[in-house]
Amino acid sequence: MNYQQFFKKAKEKDISNIQITEKHSIDSSVEIINGKIESFEDYDNIDYNIKAEYHFKTVKTSSNYLEEDILDQIIMKAEATDSKYEDEYLEKKEKIAVKKPIDFEISKEINILKELEKIREKYKEVKKLTTYFGENYTNTRIINSNGVDISTDSHLCNFMVEAIVEVDGEFTSFDRQILTTNKSTIDFYAFTKDVIEKAIIESKKEKIETKKYDIILDSYVAGRILSHLSEMLSAANIRNKISCLDNKIGEKIFNQNLTIVEDPTDKKYPGYRLFDDEGTATTKKIIVEKGKLNTYLYNIKEAKMKETTSTGNGYQGIGTRNMYIIPGKYSLEEMMQEMKDGIYIVDYMGASGTSINTVNGSISLQIFGFVVKNGKIESGLEPSIMTTTIFELLSNIEKVGDDLKFTATSSASPSLWIKGISIAR
Repeated sequence: MNYQQFFKKAKEKDISNIQITEKHSIDSSVEIINGKIESFEDYDNIDYNIKAEYHFKTVKTSSNYLEEDILDQIIMKAEATDSKYEDEYLEKKEKIAVKKPIDFEISKEINILKELEKIREKYKEVKKLTTYFGENYTNTRIINSNGVDISTDSHLCNFMVEAIVEVDGEFTSFDRQILTTNKSTIDFYAFTKDVIEKAIIESKKEKIETKKYDIILDSYVAGRILSHLSEMLSAANIRNKISCLDNKIGEKIFNQNLTIVEDPTDKKYPGYRLFDDEGTATTKKIIVEKGKLNTYLYNIKEAKMKETTSTGNGYQGIGTRNMYIIPGKYSLEEMMQEMKDGIYIVDYMGASGTSINTVNGSISLQIFGFVVKNGKIESGLEPSIMTTTIFELLSNIEKVGDDLKFTATSSASPSLWIKGISIAR
C-alpha cells in the first residue's frame, strides 16, 4: 500500500490526522578477528513510526510495513487509552525531495582490515585483534495527510579496534572507536597501532592510594558522560522533577571554560539532521555558555505543555544530535605535561552500584586508564572508583583539549583536564 492509499484508508476510518516518519537505512559492515572475517552484514531496510489522531486522541505505533491492519491497531490503541493528548501535525512545509541513496561498498576497507594483521604480528603480547568497519546511509522522511513531504539524510563510517594482550599470564583489553562522515580521514594503521600499544601499557597495572587527583578524561569518556546531560536537560524530566538541573536556567553551574552547543545543522559532524523525528527544524543552540545554563530541550509534546516552542529535540522522546563541548587549544600531550602527575581515564563501567545519577547529579564510576607521572603515561591503572558530581566534575575543569572526537551521533567532547577528583582503589 503506498502513502496516498494509506492516507485515504485512514480518512475512511475516521482518523483525522496521520503522519509517518520513514527511516530508510542501507548498511554494510565487517568484523575481522586476527586477520579472518568473523562476520559480514549487508542490508537495506525501511521502518515506519506512525502517529495518528482518532477522536481527539493521538497515539503512536511502529511498523516495517504499511497496510490496513496498522490503522486498525491505531484505532484500538486510541480506544484503549484515557489520554486526551492531542499532538501537532506538520503543515505548510516546503517539500524536500528524497535524495537518491549514496552508492558505496566496503571491499577496500575489508582488505585494509585484513592487512592490519601484520601490525598484530609485530607484538607478541597481542593474543586477539578485533577490527570492525561499518558504513551506513540513512534517509529520514516525514510525510503526512496534510501534504507535507520532507527528507533529510546522513552518511556515516564507523571504525573500531579492540586488542587483547597477555602479559605475565594476565589478559587486558583496550578498544577505541572512530565515527566520521568521511572515511578518507581515517588512518587505519596509526589508530590500530595506538590501540595495541595502549593495551600493552595498560596491562602493567599500578595500585594507587585513595585521594583526590588531577585527572584527564579522554575524549571518548568525556563524550559518554556528556551524553547523560541530555537526560538532565530534558523538559520531560524537568517537569517531572527528576533532573538535577531543575530551576537552573540562567545560573552559572559549570566552569567558565565550558561551552556546550548542539548543532545538527553542521554536516561535517555525524549527527547531521535538517529536522528532528517530529519534523521540527533543527538549529544551532548554545546550551551552556561559559558555564551558564541557557536552555532546556523540548519536543512538541513538552513544548505544548509549557506553552513554548519545540527546540527540535524530538528524537524518540527527547534527545540530541551533534551536542559537543567547544574544543580548547591544548593537545592531550600538552595537558599531560602541564598536569605532570595524575590519572588519564580512558574508559568506565557503570555496574555494581556505580552510575551517573541524572536525578541528583552524583557520579560513581569504575574507571580504567593510566597513571601519569612527570607528564607521561607510565603504567596502567588498577580498576578504581571515581566519586564526584556532574557539578564538581564540570566546574573543576582546568583546560579543554583540542581533540574533539565523535563516537556517537548524539554527543562528543574533547579531552578535559579536571582538578581535584576523588579516586578510590
